Amino acid sequence: MRIGIDAHIIVKSHRRYDKRIARYTEQLITHLIESDTKKEHTWVLFFDSRQKTTKKFERENVEIKHFPFIQYRQYLPVVYSHALIASYLTAARLDVFHSPEGLIPFMYPGKIITTFHYVPRGKGESGIFSQTFMLGARMAFVQLCRRAQRIIVNNNADKKILADTHKYPVKSIVVMEEDDLNQVDWARRTKELKKLYAQVGGKK
Repeated sequence: MRIGIDAHIIVKSHRRYDKRIARYTEQLITHLIESDTKKEHTWVLFFDSRQKTTKKFERENVEIKHFPFIQYRQYLPVVYSHALIASYLTAARLDVFHSPEGLIPFMYPGKIITTFHYVPRGKGESGIFSQTFMLGARMAFVQLCRRAQRIIVNNNADKKILADTHKYPVKSIVVMEEDDLNQVDWARRTKELKKLYAQVGGKK
């Protein structure tokens, strides 16, 4: 499988940089590619164009890409987020795209898995959440969620909010607890994720 993973949040100069989410994303990617000892997959990692050092992620079965058009974000945030990123992801011919920090490119026609580290609790928060965590997306939060085949949340409380408040299908919500990054069982987590990638990507 060709598995794409969004790694743009790792760069510290990103205006929505979050230390905890960046650390989670970096650990996630590192453990996934290291667990693929038989090189069964091609891992396509998408970094911010300002990310200059990617050597620690380089492997024979890893493709390093950088999201282009960084200079246009301040002028066309929505167009950049949804049209340009979607076009770039489509060109990568992915079986599945996973964003560990909540990115859902609305115009991307491929299969999407995303991780929500926070789920808004009401309609009043949806716009703020979208602008902060969805790279400037301004369409309805519910419609945005529907573009993802699976949404990973940290606990059952967030699962209930996502289903009850935002009407996202319960069967498509996956709970992967993540209270303390120092306590994550990465062997179990990578196994769970690769199984999820196979389910969504349509390959066993």
